[in-house]
Amino acid sequence: MLAHLISRGTSIYPRLYMQMAALVGLLIAAEFSMGTLGMMLTQRAVYRVSQRVRRRRQVARDARQACPGGNCCA
Repeated sequence: MLAHLISRGTSIYPRLYMQMAALVGLLIAAEFSMGTLGMMLTQRAVYRVSQRVRRRRQVARDARQACPGGNCCA
């Protein structure tokens, strides 16, 4: 029944059907693009935080190596 209505609708209103199909396609593409953009921004934020943590650890490691006894005269 549904297939019959769809085929009948496409034969009567082919231009409207194509416009609706294009609109649905654009909506899907826009949602995919927004999801991809959000994912990229999230990955970038995680990368920046991990770089900050890595930098802090390296600074702490360098400070420990500079003063092995822990009582340096800075």
